[in-house]
Amino acid sequence: MRENDQGYITSVAFSPDVGSFIGLGFVKGGPERMGEVLRMVDHLRELEAEVEICSPVFVDPEGGRTRG
Repeated sequence: MRENDQGYITSVAFSPDVGSFIGLGFVKGGPERMGEVLRMVDHLRELEAEVEICSPVFVDPEGGRTRG
């Protein structure tokens, strides 16, 4: 990672449950930074976007879908 980098994104996909794209990644001090908004830059594709740090379990945190 570069000196100014805060982390990196490992994957991105469209979530029909959320109705938008979601991503997984790693960020320095992640658990303490929940709710923080960062700027994501993809130099290869020339894209920029704001991303929010949130829990990786946000669609069904109680597990009701899994347990029925």
